[in-house]
Amino acid sequence: MTEELFSQIHAALLGRPNGRGWYDADCPFCGKPAKRGQNHFGYSKRSYHCFVCGARGPLVRLAAHLRLVDDAYVSRATLAAPPPREEEPRAVARWRLNPDRLLAQYRSHPRRFDAWRRYKPLSEETIVRHDFALGKLPFRREDGSWYMSRQEWLIVPLYEDGQLVGLRGRNLGGFGPKWISATGSSYTLWGVDQVKPGSVVWLCENYVDAAWLMQEYPEWSAVAIGGATTWRAEWADRMAARRPELVVVALDNDLAGAARGETLRRLQQEWIQERGTRPPRPNGPRIVNSLRRAGVNALLFRWPEEAPVKAGLDWILAQRQKAAA
Repeated sequence: MTEELFSQIHAALLGRPNGRGWYDADCPFCGKPAKRGQNHFGYSKRSYHCFVCGARGPLVRLAAHLRLVDDAYVSRATLAAPPPREEEPRAVARWRLNPDRLLAQYRSHPRRFDAWRRYKPLSEETIVRHDFALGKLPFRREDGSWYMSRQEWLIVPLYEDGQLVGLRGRNLGGFGPKWISATGSSYTLWGVDQVKPGSVVWLCENYVDAAWLMQEYPEWSAVAIGGATTWRAEWADRMAARRPELVVVALDNDLAGAARGETLRRLQQEWIQERGTRPPRPNGPRIVNSLRRAGVNALLFRWPEEAPVKAGLDWILAQRQKAAA
């Protein structure tokens, strides 16, 4: 069954072997194109993983997403699969056990503020408030040894209930993916712990766009999920516990996020022409429905027709700044 699934998936994605039993291809979830020498989305004979949007899982789930099998097939495959072997719990990444020294190095980097201001128009106060920093990220090799990256990244620490659970790095413009996570990082609903009861909340993809919005409009709150496909059902309950008045879901204006109207139809047609498979559905409506089921008053931001493809919350902020100038 696995060989048959792999053959169908491989025929659909036309992945390029990378020499480690994995194949690099365009991500069918977020649409990130494969680039030679850069590890974005990959699949093997057992699973798949996108380092950009975070999508990952067993091969049968990828086949279902590509509409190569139906839900009934997925259910049968799950029932027929042998029970998973008991595995010892993974050790928490060592940098999470005592992160103070690492964070202190990031915060004291002499180019911290200049590097961040070149990326987005953030004030020094905003950079400090959200603990945005600069430095090298920790990674773990397959043999279990740890090392620090050669290149430096704009670093966004991810906190949950006051504890550091992740380090996300934004590329400064050199080699590698646009965003990457330190080994052992966990995704979280960035900024949710700061949401006040009765507030208006903007939910977007990019952590830095959320910080920029709160800088320009301090009467609003903003949270970020890190990518259109990273949403988790339990985050709706975390948001509901903060009791906001309204949550505006403003994912990017693309196929994975919240494109609509003619833009959505054009992107869907391009997907079909390029890949020959059914295009994925935007995740914005799914997140809105998830929040509503949790009792949160939520609505989907409607992108204007003039908005460029892949526009994010930063495009909205830039347009408002131009109008005010």
